[in-house]
Amino acid sequence: MRDARWARTLRRKRQAVGMVILLVATAIGCTNANVPLNPVNAPMPARTANQTRAALVHTGNGAPARAGVADDGWFVGLAISGGGSRSANFSAAVMFELQRLGLLDRVDAISSVSGGSLTAAYYCAADDAAWNPGNLQHLLTHSFAHDMWVDFWLPWNGVAMAVSDYDRTDLLAKTLAKNLYERDGRGGTYADLRADRPRLYVNATDLQSGRKFVFSNESFDEINSDLAKYPLAYAVAASASVPVLLHQVTLRDYSTVYKQYRHLVDGGVVDNLGVQTLLETYQANTDRAKATGAANPYAKGGVMVVVDADTQFSARLSERGDTTLLETLGIGAQMSTTKLIQRASTANLADVIVQFAPADATAGYLRDSLAQLRSTGYLRTKDRDGKPLTILHVALARAQQLKEAPFAAFAYSLDSIETYFDISEANAATLYQAARLIVKEQFEEKLVGVRGEVEGK
Repeated sequence: MRDARWARTLRRKRQAVGMVILLVATAIGCTNANVPLNPVNAPMPARTANQTRAALVHTGNGAPARAGVADDGWFVGLAISGGGSRSANFSAAVMFELQRLGLLDRVDAISSVSGGSLTAAYYCAADDAAWNPGNLQHLLTHSFAHDMWVDFWLPWNGVAMAVSDYDRTDLLAKTLAKNLYERDGRGGTYADLRADRPRLYVNATDLQSGRKFVFSNESFDEINSDLAKYPLAYAVAASASVPVLLHQVTLRDYSTVYKQYRHLVDGGVVDNLGVQTLLETYQANTDRAKATGAANPYAKGGVMVVVDADTQFSARLSERGDTTLLETLGIGAQMSTTKLIQRASTANLADVIVQFAPADATAGYLRDSLAQLRSTGYLRTKDRDGKPLTILHVALARAQQLKEAPFAAFAYSLDSIETYFDISEANAATLYQAARLIVKEQFEEKLVGVRGEVEGK
């Protein structure tokens, strides 16, 4: 009798646990965060298109690309590289320098990758009062990775990840939304992007094709999904989802009745600078104007400011003897990744110069242009149509050339800041110092000149 009662009690407990697991999985376990834009059976002529502040092609008739900015005829783009919280803080510091010099308000589009997407998305949606150094220094030194791992070990999250599609990237998106993008108690979406801020292009990589995926109206039109309702935190998490360390972000393709999905990982796999998206946007508007006879909103030329948080690899081994096998494997993997990203970034800058150079450009001209950009971070050239094109490569690695370094090991201290989503206040302060000095010593005069040209002075 007692055994029968014990068996019934155990069975009820198992049923209760099973019900809890089912409820948790149903509540938070989902494959994708995007929703349909049009019914799949709607006739093509009757379908609506996305209209958020993330359009690769500017379709206005000569109107400015952003509210509050005069139709100056120039395309001013800002590219922000990957690099975890190091990039998030360095890019914020450089953007405040650009704002001080009067150029940030002239930017038409921001293209971001990985850690740089934290800052880019925040700027494009934040209130004026919230965009200030004190607030950003507080927000971007938050321990996002620590939050993610604390949540990872919570029992209910463990259950959800065991029985559903809930994963580590969902946890990262959760802490990003809570600490950066919440608006009035809800997670910020692409509908919250401000009309008087630049167009936002967050870059990821399609895991199946290996090609770049840009969170834009055009990309979401292709999968018949409503970008206005898509959470900013998930776009940023997709851009920062380092393969193996984090899970991919999944989008449902609603253009078909069949269950089809796009799987997205870190945008740095294809282009860690984000500069290709800017130049493609600039060229697409020129091509559209030629094809349709419409006014080209960027008929005078383009300016590209590339904020690059890449550094030289530093394993910090000078005070160590032999390392363990696991340490050696980890250091080797980090060094390989760093060197591959550096090579890819250099290749992307070279590709930019080649792809968008005038048709009559010689091989010698292209080599000299790349050498100048590498050595000085500044290049004044022409695009395919002969319009002026200026590129400024504001790289953290240029701290090695500083004359006013605040202490002898300044460059080395920068190299030791890891590409992780946790950062100390001391390291963040060093990044702000570096940004201020790099801009002041190496780029301020050029940036002031660019601003004057854009403003017609």
